[in-house]
Amino acid sequence: MTTPVTIETLLQQGALTEEEVQSAVNAWLATPSTTRIPVGSYELTVGTLLRQNGFLAKTMRDPDASEGLKKAALRKVLLRGRPEKR
Repeated sequence: MTTPVTIETLLQQGALTEEEVQSAVNAWLATPSTTRIPVGSYELTVGTLLRQNGFLAKTMRDPDASEGLKKAALRKVLLRGRPEKR
């Protein structure tokens, strides 16, 4: 049985670049109402990420959370996400 590939695995394998990951973080922060996050030639479902991590959901709703904290929280969760090929 194979383990599903994560964004972090794809990044380590060179299938994604750090710039693609950062672009995905910035894109979602710019349009938080989007339901899917493109990451290079892959895609993640936002609802799944939020359901899997209560801290991320709480941080995104917190008006006092800095943009840096939101980016760091989103990146951490995004790296664990299991993407779909677009």
